Amino acid sequence: MLLAVLLAPALQPDAFAAPLDYTEADVRDVRGIYDDSLDGGRGLAESATPPFSSELAIKVAGPKKQLLLSFTNRIRVDFAFTWVAHIRALGLTNFLVGATDDVAVEELTTGKVPCFSMKTNLPQGEWPWGSSSFKALGPHKIELIYKSIQWGLEVVITDIDALADDGLEDHRGIHSAFNIGYMFFRPSAIPLVEEWRRYINEDPRNRWDQEPLYSYSHHRTTLISCRPTANTGEFNRIARSKWKPGRTDGLSDKRLFWAYQEKLAQRMGVPPYSIHTTFQYSAAAGKRHRLREAMVWIDEPSYYDPPGGLLVYAPDVPKALVHIELIRHQLRQIRSALALAQAFGALGRKLILPEVTCGYDKAWFQLSGGAARGAFAGAHAFILPIRKCPLDHFLELHPLHPLETLREFSLLSNPRTPAAVKGGVVTAEIDAGGGTGAVEKLAVHKTARVLNVSNLASVDTLPLLTTAQLSGFKQKFKFAGGGWCCAPAADKQAGMPNNAHFSLLRS
Repeated sequence: MLLAVLLAPALQPDAFAAPLDYTEADVRDVRGIYDDSLDGGRGLAESATPPFSSELAIKVAGPKKQLLLSFTNRIRVDFAFTWVAHIRALGLTNFLVGATDDVAVEELTTGKVPCFSMKTNLPQGEWPWGSSSFKALGPHKIELIYKSIQWGLEVVITDIDALADDGLEDHRGIHSAFNIGYMFFRPSAIPLVEEWRRYINEDPRNRWDQEPLYSYSHHRTTLISCRPTANTGEFNRIARSKWKPGRTDGLSDKRLFWAYQEKLAQRMGVPPYSIHTTFQYSAAAGKRHRLREAMVWIDEPSYYDPPGGLLVYAPDVPKALVHIELIRHQLRQIRSALALAQAFGALGRKLILPEVTCGYDKAWFQLSGGAARGAFAGAHAFILPIRKCPLDHFLELHPLHPLETLREFSLLSNPRTPAAVKGGVVTAEIDAGGGTGAVEKLAVHKTARVLNVSNLASVDTLPLLTTAQLSGFKQKFKFAGGGWCCAPAADKQAGMPNNAHFSLLRS
């Protein structure tokens, strides 16, 4: 138990609740909780935000000399508030969040998050995966690790989208990409980190910090037949000569990720130890929505009880349809439901998305064949079909204006959703032949917190809208769509398409 043992050894195992069960008040509003003792009672928001220094790190790490770190820029600050809420819910106080720009500094200090200024020249916008700005993060992360262990500290460093972790990986699981979203270092790893630091700093905007550790770990452990790539061979040779780790020394890559499609933890009845949003689509918006679907993202109270109310329906999911047509069939229902939700006055209702079923997984390479036909490479056949399919599997998030228009399928199961909302469901039917008056008839239920339209899956609501309502709906969602890839070999051989584009308005 990495965080439990290394960062809070006094905590008992029963102190760790599954992320889905967090109902503590501090999870509801992280901004309202802060221990002022770290800066003499003044509060970080009222004092100059310090840089990352030995004085700050050692003080926060405490007598156990154990420190938990992450970092963010201005557009990921909401990730930081959720990250901090889960860390605090575990009872931990020995953590810091780095801010890479002035706006992030202001947001974190105002929110009373223990933080430090990294003063980088990194872009303040999104860091697209694989881009130069994405790779330029590496040296900053390595520097935080290097300084911490130089100061005699043990350090756990995570990405800001990696939540509530409690568990140590089995080294036999290192058989694919050596993800460094979670890492643990002891001072004994200084020789390795020195070489890692030197190698990355030779070409910081083009060398990926994850690659040399991935190559070196495979080569050192000989877990698979893998030769180091040309540009990491020298790193491997030098690192091996400098660092001879024991089983509990130095570096640990966290491998216990929650498999979104396999849902192995849920199948086994075991709470997931950690959640790291990797291999999802639709960039940061996709990450946020996945975490909302998993009920671990922390929103403001109004998110769970929006002023205009909520709309819900039960989807029709024919078993006979294959993946692409199955998605399009369900998209037509979502289109009708969104159109109806938007027709309810100025505020509209927020559509609670149904639990969509996907026949296949999604990838950027050919999906598996055989018994696991349509599954992600290495996944088990039992994942298919995918119930509660993530929204980013078939629609991009941004064109949907998600905060304005919809909510995740799990909203009414979320412990943060008020009981008055969960108990405020009113069921009605829409008159499929009622013309533009059909929506007005449903308006008699305008005070209902949640309106359940029981026959909505079988009704095309677009003909029931006024000209103005229909025009506004089409304008708002004209770019809403997504895609899927890549068909198993047997499907392509049978003449089925390799990939598909999905359009909300033309499904």
